[in-house]
Amino acid sequence: MSLITCLFLSSMQPLEAQILKQPIPDHLVVLTFDDAAVTHATYVAPLLKKYGFGATFFVCEFPPDFADSTKYMSWLQIRQLQQMGFEIGNHTGSHTHLNTIDSTHIVRELEVIEDRCSHYGISKPATFAYPAYDTDPLALPILERKGYRFARVGGSRPYDPLTDHPYLIPSYSTSGTDTTQTMQALRMAKDGKIVVLTVHGVPDYAHDWVTTPPAIFETYLKYLSENHYQVVGLQALSDFIDPEVAMMKINPVWTLGSQGTPVLAPSPTTHLDVDFSQPSGPVKPIYAWFGYDEPNYTYMKDGRKLLTELAALSPVPVYVRTHNLLTSGDGIPSLKWGSTNAYTEDADGNPVYNWKVTDSIFDTYVQRGMKPLVEIGFMPEALSSNPIPYRHDWQPGNQYANIFTGWAYPPKDYQKWGELIHQWVLHCVERYGQAEVESWLWEVWNEPNIGYWQGTADEYQKLYDFSAEAVKRALPGARIGGPHSTGPGWDKAAAFLDSFLYHVEHGTNYATGQKGSPLDFIAFHAKGAPQYVDGHVRMNMGAQLNDIARGFEIVASHSRLKHLPIIIGESDPEGCAACSMDIYPHNGYRNGTMYSSYTAAAFPRKMELADHYGINLLGAVTWAFEFEDQPWFHGFRDLATNGVDKPVLNVFRMMGQLSGSRVKVTGNLAYDAMTIRDSSVRGPAPDISALATVDDHQAAVMLWNYHDDDLPAPDATIKLTLTGLPSGRLFMEHFRIDRDHSNAYTYWQKLGSPQYPNAKQYAELEESGQLELLESPEWINTSDGRIILTIILPRQGVSLLKFTRD
Repeated sequence: MSLITCLFLSSMQPLEAQILKQPIPDHLVVLTFDDAAVTHATYVAPLLKKYGFGATFFVCEFPPDFADSTKYMSWLQIRQLQQMGFEIGNHTGSHTHLNTIDSTHIVRELEVIEDRCSHYGISKPATFAYPAYDTDPLALPILERKGYRFARVGGSRPYDPLTDHPYLIPSYSTSGTDTTQTMQALRMAKDGKIVVLTVHGVPDYAHDWVTTPPAIFETYLKYLSENHYQVVGLQALSDFIDPEVAMMKINPVWTLGSQGTPVLAPSPTTHLDVDFSQPSGPVKPIYAWFGYDEPNYTYMKDGRKLLTELAALSPVPVYVRTHNLLTSGDGIPSLKWGSTNAYTEDADGNPVYNWKVTDSIFDTYVQRGMKPLVEIGFMPEALSSNPIPYRHDWQPGNQYANIFTGWAYPPKDYQKWGELIHQWVLHCVERYGQAEVESWLWEVWNEPNIGYWQGTADEYQKLYDFSAEAVKRALPGARIGGPHSTGPGWDKAAAFLDSFLYHVEHGTNYATGQKGSPLDFIAFHAKGAPQYVDGHVRMNMGAQLNDIARGFEIVASHSRLKHLPIIIGESDPEGCAACSMDIYPHNGYRNGTMYSSYTAAAFPRKMELADHYGINLLGAVTWAFEFEDQPWFHGFRDLATNGVDKPVLNVFRMMGQLSGSRVKVTGNLAYDAMTIRDSSVRGPAPDISALATVDDHQAAVMLWNYHDDDLPAPDATIKLTLTGLPSGRLFMEHFRIDRDHSNAYTYWQKLGSPQYPNAKQYAELEESGQLELLESPEWINTSDGRIILTIILPRQGVSLLKFTRD
C-alpha cells in the first residue's frame, strides 16, 4: 500500500479513532500538584501511595524564598517523589506568566527546570503547567520542539481529548473549603471526558489563598477510592491519547487566568438606540411579586430581614405568595414544608380554628406595606380524605413525588372546607380591616394538575367553587382567581387550564348550583429548563417564554375572560427552589451573575409577549426567598443566603427604579421575545438589549449581556445613543452587576468561602450584596437632548443608567 493511500485512509477515519489509542474509560482522573509545596513531600505523596494513586508534581523555584524548607520542597525531596513513582513536570523556573515574556525567555524558564532535573538525576519533564493558567501562542511551538506531550491550564471544566488541544488541557482547582465544585467535577469524569484536578499545598504555607485543607483533601481521595476511580499523572494519558495526532487535528484556543477565559477577537459593537420622546406604554411593576414554599420562614430572623428589603425596593406594594398556609403541624419549617395548624377538630368532630401562625405571617407582610397573594391550601390533616402519612421528610436527592402526602388530598367534607375559608376571611377582615383585605388577592391551591392535588380535575373545580363562594360570602369585594396550574407549554397543563376557564364560564357551580364561577384574575406558572452540558450550565429561557406564550394564547381564546388580569404565579428559570446545586449541578447558575442576567433579560420579554397577545399581565411571581440556617451559597434558588443578598436581588433593585412609560429600544438586536420563545439564546451572539423607561423626572436604561451557555466570553461593547432627553444638566448614575460589582458571592469566594464568617467578614458580605455604582455619578450637559455613550459590559453583566433632571 502506498504512503498516499495510507494517508488517505487515515484521514477518512473518524477523529476519535485517529486521536484515541483506546476508549477513555469512565472515572478517569488526573491529579496534578503545583509550586513544589513542602507538604507534597511530607503529606501528599505518602497518602497517594497509601491509596495507590498516580500524580504529576509541577515544580518551580518560586521566588523569593524557594530555599525556605518550611514552605517548599528541596530538590532532593523532588527527586524522592520520582523514586516513589510519581511524575515530575515543568512549571517554569520562577513561576513567570508566559503571556508577559517573549520566546527567548519562555525557553529559559523551561530550561531552568530541565537543567535542575538533569543535575539531580530526574527524568526530563514531558508535561508542563502554565503559571497562573495564563497561556500564550508563543509557547506551543516551543513546547512541541522541546518534546513536551501535554500541558495543563485552568478553566474549571472536564478535558475532552477530541476538542481540547493537548497543550491546553483544562483543569479544576481544589483550593478552599467549599467542596461543591470539586465533587461536581469528579462526577463529570464520564462519556469520554477526563477530569484533571489542580492542587496546591495541602496545606500551602507559602500561599494560603490556594491552600487545600488536609481533611478535605483526604475526603477527595477517599471518594475516588471508594468509587473506583482510575487516578493517574498527566503523562499517563499517553496510554489513551496520541498527542501528536491531537496537535495536528485540534485548533488551540488561548486562555487567561484561573477561569480559563478565552482570548478571543473582540466582539462586534452592539448599537442600541433609545428615543425617550416616544413612549410606548406604561411600565408595570410585574417584578414586585415573590413567593416560597416554607411560610414559617416569613417571621424568622432572615425572613423578616429579606421581606424588609423586598418592600423597600419597589415603589408600589409587593405581593407575596406562600404555600402551606393551612397545612397542619407544629410550625417548624423544613425544605418544602411549613405549617400553621389553623384547623383541627375536637373529639366530636367540631371545627377548632387557630389563626395565631397565619396572623404572624400576614402581620409581617402588612407591617411592611406588602400584600398577601393568599394561597388557599393545603388540606388540614383533620379534613384530608387520605391523611396518613401526612408530613413528608423530603431532602434534596429524594424522589420529588415523596412530598405528596396527606395534605395533597381533597377534603372529606366540602362544607367544612368552605366554612374554614369563610371563617378565615372573616377573621382577616376583623384583624386588618375591610379595605386592607380587599387589596389582597386570594387563589385556590397550587399546581392542581400534578401531584400537589391528588384529586381529579373535576374535584379541583369543586374545591375552587366552594372556596370562591366562601371568600365572596365573607367579603364580596375580595378578589379571587386560579388555577395556578403548571406551565402550559406542556399539552396536559394547557388542557387543564383551558378546561378550568371553560368551567368558570359555562360550568355548573358545585357550591351554588348556578352557571359559572367567580374569577377576578387568571394564574398559571412558567418555568425554564437548565441542563448541565459539557461541564457548564446551559439555561433554557425559551422553555419559560413558551409556557407564557401558550398560556396567553389560551386566555386570549376565551373572549369573555381575555380582559382579566393575569398573574404568572411562579415564573422562574426552573422548577425546584429547594434543589441545591450539590445534588443538581444544572442549578449551579443560582449564586452568581447567570441568575441575575437571566432575570434582567426575561422580565422585559414577559412584557413583550403580553403586548403581542394583547394580555393584561399584572404580575410574575419570582419563586425565590431564603432558606433559614442553611449552608452559605448552597445553590438554592433564593434571593439571599444567611441574610446576605445574592446578585439576583440587585436586578430587582434596578427594576424598582424604572418608572413611568416604557420606551422602545432599537438597534442591531440579535433576539426578541418570539425568537427566544422558539430557540432560546443559543446562537453565536449573546442577547444584548435593554429596557428603557421615562417619567417626568428621570430617564433610565437597564442593559444586559446574556447567553444561555455559562461560558467565558469577551466583554461586549455597546454604543448607546439616547435622544429625546431634556436639554440642560442631567445627573447620571451607572449601577452594575457583574463579577466584581454588587456580587456577594465572588466576595465570599475571595474570603475563602467561609461557612462561619466572623463579624467583620459578615459586615463586608452584607455590603458587597448591595447594588453598587460602577463609577462615581456625574453631571452631564446636553443642548440637543442627545447623549452617546460607549458601555463595556461583561458577559452575564447588567447595567442600569439613570438620568435625573437638575
